[in-house]
Amino acid sequence: MSKSAVVSVILTWCFLVAGLLIGFIFHLNFISPLCCITGWILFLIGMYIHYLSHRVHPKAHETIDEINYVATRGIYSWIRHPGYLGIMLAFFGVAIAFGSIPAIIIATILSVLHYIQAVREEKLMLRKFGRTYMEYMEKVPDRFIPLRKLIRILRDRSNPKP
Repeated sequence: MSKSAVVSVILTWCFLVAGLLIGFIFHLNFISPLCCITGWILFLIGMYIHYLSHRVHPKAHETIDEINYVATRGIYSWIRHPGYLGIMLAFFGVAIAFGSIPAIIIATILSVLHYIQAVREEKLMLRKFGRTYMEYMEKVPDRFIPLRKLIRILRDRSNPKP
């Protein structure tokens, strides 16, 4: 992981913690047992998805120049950006666990920034890997939530080939 990536990760989580602190200071956190349980479950699911992405693609935090293959196995066969999805779920999980309105706003902003980064990375991957990445995008049409893949699977199950 590059030095700038480490700094980015640290700053990202610092912004989220700042949102939590602002919520406590200005009484904008509404903690409830349901929010707490839901939030921590969402956080754990997010971190597990992020872990699965790194298990298949250990170079996910490297620069585009250092990546020499297109990850297509495991969770990458369902969505193209599982690492970002996992982190976004973790952001919202923490914000919901503390019932923090400022943290939810920050989690939303951070998620939008991660979405923009995913779109940028796809352009770089297309430039670097060309047809290989284009075929991967056709095979795995969803960036974050595998809706089209699930619909395809359900359609294939309901219409078996003779």
